[in-house]
Amino acid sequence: MPNLTDRQRVELAFPAYLLFALTSAPGVFVPAEPDLAARAEADIAAMRVDLKAACFEPLDDLSEKKRGALLRRVERIGKGVIVEWKDRSTLSVMLTLWYFLKDLTDREVLILWEGSAMERATSKLLPMFAHGFDGQERDAAAEAQARQLFARLQAEGLYA
Repeated sequence: MPNLTDRQRVELAFPAYLLFALTSAPGVFVPAEPDLAARAEADIAAMRVDLKAACFEPLDDLSEKKRGALLRRVERIGKGVIVEWKDRSTLSVMLTLWYFLKDLTDREVLILWEGSAMERATSKLLPMFAHGFDGQERDAAAEAQARQLFARLQAEGLYA
């Protein structure tokens, strides 16, 4: 891991934290066929393992005390974002996070290295997210919400 600032470490851990929170919610991912439920559960469990690993990777080389401090920062900011999801549909949140991730990867703030935990998780998640891009109106709303999320995180000193 290159020499990263605390802010950069939080920025790298944060997308995985949000996606982990989303995948933790019951009923977020429902298989198209009821007989695929067991497979879907296993896929989601594997995805969550990868997301958890991706959240911790930027902090791996730190002391336990420093790692704990940065995780508390990720959680504090993350919980504030997640609280704002309560009145939104799951699909709306998914699409917002898709645009947020797309922006981060397009600007190379977040690089999804092949074989990394985040790449494995997003390679499973992104097709699920893309399923929601049926309506242009919803699409535009999700883009706007992703910009609001980004602005909120910039106010917290991230992604400046």
